[in-house]
Amino acid sequence: MIYLTLLTTFFKIGLFSIGGGYAMLTMIQQEVVDYHHWLSARELTDMIAISQMTPGPIAINAATFIGYRQAGFWGSVLTTLGVILPSLLLMGLLTLTYVKLRRQSWFNTMLKELRPLTIGLIGAAAVLAGKAAITDLSGILVFLASFFVSYRYKVNPVIVLAVAGLTGYLIP
Repeated sequence: MIYLTLLTTFFKIGLFSIGGGYAMLTMIQQEVVDYHHWLSARELTDMIAISQMTPGPIAINAATFIGYRQAGFWGSVLTTLGVILPSLLLMGLLTLTYVKLRRQSWFNTMLKELRPLTIGLIGAAAVLAGKAAITDLSGILVFLASFFVSYRYKVNPVIVLAVAGLTGYLIP
C-alpha cells in the first residue's frame, strides 16, 4: 500500500506544482510533512539543502530521497516516476499541439498569468523553509549575507553554499 501512496502522492505533486522544483516545495511540505508525516519540518529543510547540493532537479532529488526513506529502492523509483510522469505526459501533449496553440490569444494569456503564480509559490516555499531553517542569530546572518552576495554580486551558488556550510560548521 505504501508504494501506491508514494506514487499517487508524488504524481499529484508533479501534476499540480507548476513552475518547477522550488514551486513544488510548498506542496511537498503539505503532503510529506503535514499530511503523511513522512518527514519533520526540520528534516524537510535538511533534505532541501542536500537536494540543492546534489546534481539534478530539486523535485526529483527530493522525491527520490523521500521514497527511499519510506520504502527503499522501489519507493525511490516510484516517487521519482510519480513526480516526473505528469510533466512527461503534459509536455508530450503540449509538444504535439503547440504549433496550433501558439497563435491563440488565450494560450498566450494563460502563460503570462502563470508567471506571477510561480513567483508566489516560490515565495511561499521560501517562507516555509525559512521558518524551519532560520532559528537563531547566526542563521539570520548567514541568510542575509547569502542573499546579499547572491543578489548584489551574482556570486556562484556553489560558492555561497560552500561558505554557508563552512560557516555553519565553524559557528555552533
